[in-house]
Amino acid sequence: MKQILTKIQNHASGFFNKYLAPKTTRNLLTIYSLIAIPFFIYHESHLPWHYILALCIVSLIVGLLITYASLYVINRYWAETFHPLIEIGVAIVFIFALWLAEILVFEAGTVFLFLFIAITFLVRVLHLETYARLLIAACLIASNALISFKALQGAEVLSAYLLFKNKYQIEEKDLNGWSVVDNNQYWNEELQFGFTLPEGFYFFKPENLTMENKTGAGQIAGLLAFSDHDAERYPFVRIFYFPDYLGFQENQAISEFSEFLKIQVSKGDIEDIQEIQQKELEPFIVTSKFWTFYDLLRPRYAKTGFILVETPNRDKLLLHITENLEKGEIHEQGIREFLASIRFGNRLQGN
Repeated sequence: MKQILTKIQNHASGFFNKYLAPKTTRNLLTIYSLIAIPFFIYHESHLPWHYILALCIVSLIVGLLITYASLYVINRYWAETFHPLIEIGVAIVFIFALWLAEILVFEAGTVFLFLFIAITFLVRVLHLETYARLLIAACLIASNALISFKALQGAEVLSAYLLFKNKYQIEEKDLNGWSVVDNNQYWNEELQFGFTLPEGFYFFKPENLTMENKTGAGQIAGLLAFSDHDAERYPFVRIFYFPDYLGFQENQAISEFSEFLKIQVSKGDIEDIQEIQQKELEPFIVTSKFWTFYDLLRPRYAKTGFILVETPNRDKLLLHITENLEKGEIHEQGIREFLASIRFGNRLQGN
């Protein structure tokens, strides 16, 4: 028995010594998989298991292909250092990865890129072979990480959108038909709903929104934001439509919004969610519920929640509001002005 165990141990030891030999592509790909799979599962833990499985498989395949290509390029460059085509190709991929991850949007990202280019140029001119190899490897590893993570984020956005999209089998309508009069009054004939756009705000029709902006249980009807290019810069209001035949109720609104917040927490966008009590002043509000949270993307405390209203057609509109905290106020000024201007029935001022 002892001889059998020793034989098995020797075989296993020989297998792992061979398989885990240093500086092998297979070894590095295995290490990548062992690190990536737990990260993917943790990052997508808010999704159903079949979504997690599909995302893990797709993300792992994409990541392994990119990693294998990176290792191939590194090996080629080690054998033929200062190859101009390899250097140009890696530079293009690296800049693309920085752009994709939106690092170049920030001034610090642009400064980093110029410093990196200056250092790279110096290494190239002085023919510092070792540093040139390290820079190529660093660029490829960083590009791999950034592109893989953005691909995972994109798949996550798609998954969240599909989870909420048409959850209630809504027969979708064309809700892009917003008309505007001179004094910034918006009206949607299909919804029989209108409002005055507060100063400093911009309005986005559904056709102008990204998949992430549209994610919600109802059909997106429009979005007001405090930016003409960033629809997620708050204060913002997302308007979701629920037709009368659904009988959409308060408990469903709370359940759907709570699920949306869980996804935001799992994505690492927000934390420290605390429910708050507040009394809305507008008489047309069916129900409302708000939470404070800490925004990890824009380090600050803010407030998010929903207001459920009913139109003359007995349809429901869920107003998803995210805003800055205003001491002593129910809402900040722009949101107060929006809510106060809401009208039902075709009653735009000046009509």
